[in-house]
Order: sequence, then C-alpha cells, then structure tokens
Amino acid sequence: MSRIEPRTFRGTRDFLPSELIPRRRIVSIIEEAYRRYGFQPLETPAIEYLEILTGKSEENDKLIYEIRRARGDAEDSAESAIALRYDLTVPLARVVAQYAELPRPFKRYQIQPVWRADRPQPRQGRYREFVQCDADILGTDSPLADAEIVALTSEVLTALKFEKYRIRLSSRKFLAGLSELVTGNETHFFDFCRCLDKLDKIGWDGVEQEFGKNNIPAKDARARVTELMASGGTEPDFAGARKLVAGNGAAEVGLNEIETVYHAARDLGVPQGKLSFDATLARGLDYYTGPIFETVSEELPHLGSLTGGGRYDGLVATFSKQNVPATGTTIGLDRIQTALTQLERFKSEPSETQVLVARFDDAGVGKSLELAAELRRAGLRAEIWYDNDRMKKQFSYADQQQIPFVVIAGPDERERGEVSLKNLRTQEQVTLAQSDLAAHLLNVVKAQAGSPDSSGN
Repeated sequence: MSRIEPRTFRGTRDFLPSELIPRRRIVSIIEEAYRRYGFQPLETPAIEYLEILTGKSEENDKLIYEIRRARGDAEDSAESAIALRYDLTVPLARVVAQYAELPRPFKRYQIQPVWRADRPQPRQGRYREFVQCDADILGTDSPLADAEIVALTSEVLTALKFEKYRIRLSSRKFLAGLSELVTGNETHFFDFCRCLDKLDKIGWDGVEQEFGKNNIPAKDARARVTELMASGGTEPDFAGARKLVAGNGAAEVGLNEIETVYHAARDLGVPQGKLSFDATLARGLDYYTGPIFETVSEELPHLGSLTGGGRYDGLVATFSKQNVPATGTTIGLDRIQTALTQLERFKSEPSETQVLVARFDDAGVGKSLELAAELRRAGLRAEIWYDNDRMKKQFSYADQQQIPFVVIAGPDERERGEVSLKNLRTQEQVTLAQSDLAAHLLNVVKAQAGSPDSSGN
C-alpha cells in the first residue's frame, strides 16, 4: 500500500493539546455566563436536509457544503438532499417548530461547529470549519430580551479580558425606514442593507458605487446616514435622530426599539462607552427583523465582528404555522481565539496535569501506582511514569509539559512511609509523610490557582 501524505483540508485545523486546553477554557467561560443567565444547552446534528437550510439567507446559500453520498441509495433524491449546517440559528428554528412541548420563552445555548464554503482568512479568524457559541431567546417579542443578549455579550467579553470592545446597536426596522426615506419605496431595502454592510471593508466611496449599481441615490443616502451617525455613538442623541427620520413610521418604530434596548442594556450593567447606536450597522443575514447588534475590537479593527446577532421573528414560521418571536447572538470561538492571540493573551498550555509520579526503580512500581491512585481520588490530576528510565528524563518530560510537581518514592522514602515532592516552578523539594501528600498538594494547588500569575485566560 502506498503511503498517503498526511494533510488537512484547507480552512480546517487540528487542535493540539497546547492550543486546545486554553481554547476549552474560553468555552467554559462562555458556557458559564450562558448558564448564569438561565440558558439551557442544546445540540443538533451536523447534517440537515438541504431544504431546511436554504432560502434563509442568499449570502449563506452560496456557502453551503452539500453532501454527495458515496453510495447512491434509494433515498438519494432532491427531497432527501443533505448538507452541513452553516450556522446554529436555522437548526434552532427547526427544533422549536418540531418540538411544541418546549417552554416559552425558550432560552437555549449551543456550542458546536459549523461549515461554510468560504475563502479562509486566518488573520481574520475566518475558516471553513469553525465553532459558534450561540445564545438565543424564543417566544417573546420584548426588547428586554434583546437587551439581555447585549448585556450577556458584554459580560462574556469582559470575562475573557477584552478591554477595548464596542457593541454596535441598530435595527432592521430602522434601516427599512431609512431606505424608504432615501429611495422613496421599499423595494431597495435588502440592496440598501447589503451595500451599507460593506462600509467597514470598502469605505464610503466604495459604498456609493455599490449604491449606484443598485439604483439607490448614492449622494442622498450617504448624506442622510452620515447625519444620523452624528446622532449616534456611545451617548446617543435619540431626540436628534428622531427629528431626522420624522414622518417615516418604520424608522421611528426602529429607533424606539434601539433606544429601549440601549437603556435596558445599560440598566443590566453594560459599562458606559461599551454600547453605541450605529446607523451604519446592517448585518448581512436576510432573516433579521428588529434590533441587530455586533461587537468589534477597537484594537483589532481588521478582524471584523467578534460577536453578532439580532432579532429574527419570522424564521420559525418557515417551518411552522406558529410565528415565534426570537432574538439571539453568536460568539465566534475562532474569532475570539484569533483576537486573543493577536493581543498576546492566548497562552499555550501543553498539559493540565498537576503532578507526575516518578518511577524510581522497578521495586517501587507498586508504590508509584498506589500514590497515583491516592492523588486521583483526592481530585488531583496525576500521571505516572511507565518505563524504567533515568530520573533526568522524567524531570525533563515534566518540565516540557509544564507539570508543576514531581513525586518520588525511592527505597529510603518507602521504608519510612514518606515521599519527596519537588516543585519545578520554585525548585524547592520537601519530604512528607505519604498520608499527608494529597492534602499538602491540594493546598498548594489551590493557593497557586488564586495567584495573579496562575495560568488561564
């Protein structure tokens, strides 16, 4: 058999232990915040019927990975065509339509991979396979639900040690009204949003060209949006903005939504300066219907959004006769990791082991196994050395894996019922009674966990 070159599909990655350990710590911080807000976990299959996924977003329809079955079976037809999910929101809408017994409101979080046939851009944290961390509230149209999503986002980013972030807030209803004011009718709404959504990437001159291609009065659109931008920011002048859209019902309703969400989010603890009304925020997905929000890092503007979401009241109705209001956000794990890496706050960690039980000689193997078992029962993460190797090699392994402690039970220690414990961080070595080892280590580990220079993000 010929040798196959080991390689990964472009846009996907292997996560080795040193990267996966701190990555999972990020997930645990996000998950704990979600639970603190009362969200319940959900998982759905990676594979969905193609008809479930399509028609919700023209942009994402182009990025769907369809699955061609290796062995065409009797079910292989248009009705049974399947694909990998491109987000977690559409499967959630399917779940809510499928399981009528779910409570209302239904607050769910979901942390799973998704796939998009997109061009990989590692510097921006964009991959073909990536993990989304979603939190959504379904069954209420209260703007307080949107505000809670915004507050949750702020708490997560603060817990992850982001300092200079800003949550941008707008509304698709507001944009619909603004589009109508600019163009004179409703038919250009989606084109208007798609053009405006490119502002961060191509600037106003580029957006004006896009407006022109879509028969949108470019100069008037730019002037109106620029004027509204002056009423926005982290201390919005909602009264001033209201004057600029006076007479257009959709814009006025949308602006009222924005103002309500803004003040409720501030009441929920979002710090001053972290939340802003941004008239240029459009969000690309077609299924948004109300408030929309996304987070940017002011230190890393090239990354785009770290989080993004909004209200999508009509999505469940595509699978059900019920019209279930919904709002939520996604936190992109890979985008977050990329940001923390570029900010030099993502620290690799080759091992989570706390103590290595060394093998001093063949006669002491039984004692080493006994010590490892005792330490594990006490709740410590312990490894044993398997082979009859020199102590230098064992210490070298512990140092390479950043294992802080090594336990040694040589003939003299075994005879006295003692062990030697070496702290590789301080190079201190103490002798303890075997019966005191676990308690001593637990105390030291607890003290290190609370120190400012302990590992973790």
